Amino acid sequence: MEYEVYLRREAFEFLRQCRAAERELLFRLLRTLGQDPYRRGDFTERDQNGRAIEVVVFRQYAILYWADHAVKELKVIEVRYADR
Repeated sequence: MEYEVYLRREAFEFLRQCRAAERELLFRLLRTLGQDPYRRGDFTERDQNGRAIEVVVFRQYAILYWADHAVKELKVIEVRYADR
């Protein structure tokens, strides 16, 4: 089942500043994550509340997200350069 993908404002702003070709690739990846919400990231971080945040590294980017299975939503909390 496909989940809705929601972006935190900071993630949206980061994507908006990317070149069009890179932005399209990242949006495609986000759609793919929404289609497979149980996919594990390349590694996991914990947020300040102890929630597991999946981190997917794609090219020079890192996408941080968590799946809210109760409401079938994928919450993208950050998109950043992977080396930061």
